[in-house]
Amino acid sequence: MPEYNENDPCHNIVRQYSDFTVYYDDKVLSPRWTAIKVTRYIVDENSKMKRPGTFKTDKLLKQKGYKVTKHGDYSNPLFGPKKWDRGHMVQFDDARGYGKQAGKDSFYTSNICPQLKSLNEKGWLTLEKTCSEFARDYKVVWIYTGPIYDANKAPFVKGRKIPAPIAFYKIVASPLDNNNVNVLAFRMPQKPIPADVDVSEFLVTVRGIEKETGIDFFRDLPDDLEEQIETNKATLWSDLPN
Repeated sequence: MPEYNENDPCHNIVRQYSDFTVYYDDKVLSPRWTAIKVTRYIVDENSKMKRPGTFKTDKLLKQKGYKVTKHGDYSNPLFGPKKWDRGHMVQFDDARGYGKQAGKDSFYTSNICPQLKSLNEKGWLTLEKTCSEFARDYKVVWIYTGPIYDANKAPFVKGRKIPAPIAFYKIVASPLDNNNVNVLAFRMPQKPIPADVDVSEFLVTVRGIEKETGIDFFRDLPDDLEEQIETNKATLWSDLPN
């Protein structure tokens, strides 16, 4: 489990949903990190499951005293172009593989960030599909996803309370039989990115993401292995034959 260096029990909570985990921070009203295990056996399960129409507030977080958001807090302005989406961090297509409850859990507002439509529905979707393909090829992957902020943390729309991230990360870890692990780290800026993008353009080191987010992702690994995988900018994994 990753560790957020600025952990504050008054504002941060590890929220374990039915089949994935969200580390929620009510200072930014969004997750700092999310984690889900995806396997080749579930990645295409329940593909006809209907997506919920709206996002819901997590009542447990509210009961515990954390500041929360509702579906309407992410709405675009009444006038002008519809620039913003409610961007899943744990994507619905991964969660639904575990069943109806996990799919519904992915539609809590604690699992989303303001994300440009021209990113969420294009380049980011391509990255999500790429990570799903890794699960098909490599049997099992852990996918960590979350936002990156700058010091300013300006609202995504003037007058709203939710800050817009400047970028998003995905870290994909594939365990190996020899107690080692392969890791890829991606950083996508919050800007329009076409669907036909080569996602390898966004490969970075885990250590770079840690410096921007204040999160220690692989602290439980032996120090020498942690140093190796966090400082290495790996090349994109190859597609494997079925």
